[in-house]
Amino acid sequence: MKKTFTQIVTLLVCLISSAFAQVKPLNIIRDSIYSNTLKEKRSIEIVLPVGYSDTTAAKYDVIYITDGEWNTQIVANIERFLEIQFIPANIMVSLPNTMLQGQNMRGRDLTPTRTGGDPQSGGAANYIAFIKTELMPYINKKYHTTGMNTYHGGSLGGLFGMYTLMKEPRLFQSYLLADPSFWWDKDYLPKLVRDSIGKIDLNNTTLLVTGREGEPAKEQRVIVMDSIIRQAAPAGFHYKLMLYNDETHNSMIFRTVYDGLKLTYHGYNKPGLNFYPMNGVLLKDKPLKMHFLGDFVKELHYTTDGSEPTMASPRIEGNEFTLLNTKQLNLKELTYRPGYEQQVSANFTIGSTLPAGSQIKNFTPGGWNYTYYEGSWNSLPDFKKLKPLKKGWADKDFDLGKLPKQQNFACVFNGQLEIKQTGYYIFGLRSDGVSTMYINNQLILNQQTVGIQSYVLPLQKGFYSMKVEYLAKQNKPALDILYAPENSDGGIIPLELRYGDAK
Repeated sequence: MKKTFTQIVTLLVCLISSAFAQVKPLNIIRDSIYSNTLKEKRSIEIVLPVGYSDTTAAKYDVIYITDGEWNTQIVANIERFLEIQFIPANIMVSLPNTMLQGQNMRGRDLTPTRTGGDPQSGGAANYIAFIKTELMPYINKKYHTTGMNTYHGGSLGGLFGMYTLMKEPRLFQSYLLADPSFWWDKDYLPKLVRDSIGKIDLNNTTLLVTGREGEPAKEQRVIVMDSIIRQAAPAGFHYKLMLYNDETHNSMIFRTVYDGLKLTYHGYNKPGLNFYPMNGVLLKDKPLKMHFLGDFVKELHYTTDGSEPTMASPRIEGNEFTLLNTKQLNLKELTYRPGYEQQVSANFTIGSTLPAGSQIKNFTPGGWNYTYYEGSWNSLPDFKKLKPLKKGWADKDFDLGKLPKQQNFACVFNGQLEIKQTGYYIFGLRSDGVSTMYINNQLILNQQTVGIQSYVLPLQKGFYSMKVEYLAKQNKPALDILYAPENSDGGIIPLELRYGDAK
């Protein structure tokens, strides 16, 4: 079955993503730190990203997890799964609760006020101080961190997270609160949020609050809190409430981690921005559709005046964009978590249709001629100065894998391309080496890295000279020579449109 241009590019994206699909077992590092603030030794559990090394410069965001005796495995495994496509790798720091004389002290550390029902409650301010002044400096000194932090907590941990957001809003850049107990102390937190939210810096902060539909959301005071936040939330604050109808108070953890980390990295695109055409020639007043590939393009904004796109710039909806007299298209995939934006540009000239020629005498359809060279080059050599070791006819039976060598060789393909209908044509090269494409002796593609390059040309009905140069270095040789006629998915250039000297 022939693959289309879109399928080939999408396949490349899938292959890149599949490298992350092997989720390895967790390696939980158990550590401890003495807290002068809390006057006690605190256990901590750390899960490092796969491939983490003290000798590399790579840095990672950190997820801080409360109720670690329950949540370390849950959060870490869901995070590892999300790494496959949705988020970058994170360091995870989990905080098991202190046990004193058989009593779990989470009610002390996670509550902001003391109530008669729990005489040890009300220690949240001290717990914040411990995290801010002792735990985070310890983690940042010991591991390679970016300084960007995510908080996860459920029930009383959700209460603590909202309290932290009001008191130390920049301590974390993202807050994931699972079925939070906002009812604490006669709605203390809803009142605090109403008084504080308009006065604090929440720019580029993400908050997910989750709850159970119906009465549970009301009892937890999630609905009341949602109303307060929506009325007073400042611009640049990324807030979302998600209610579920098929979860329990405890099972909310799973959904909150999954949906919360996706929200935290909204706009993040692991495979990168893949689109075509990337460059080329457009005709004045004749539109052309640009195609974007992948399912995760969420906040792709653009400008055509040379400026850098922002959230205020127009957003590309769907997987197509119409180019019309466009000379420069700046594209930026914006993210809720700063530092993970991706920016690319596509540049076009407004020109004319490239004239076609006639079929060369004795050229027949079915393939192109090729010449084969061997050598240890870092870039494409000057083939005019080299003598080929092999010549042949690249037809349906031609296979790069059957050439004398599989590395350190080069091939040059020459012939003609028949264009059946006047219009736009998008050309592409995908290879695991270095490759170039010339049409009518004009260099249109120069691919220096693994991936796909693309270029659009308006062509007439007729014949065009073609030359493709390919250098295989250390990887398994692979080369796809692609084209897509206007309003078509296209694919590998059909052999019946390739002409050469088959003798």
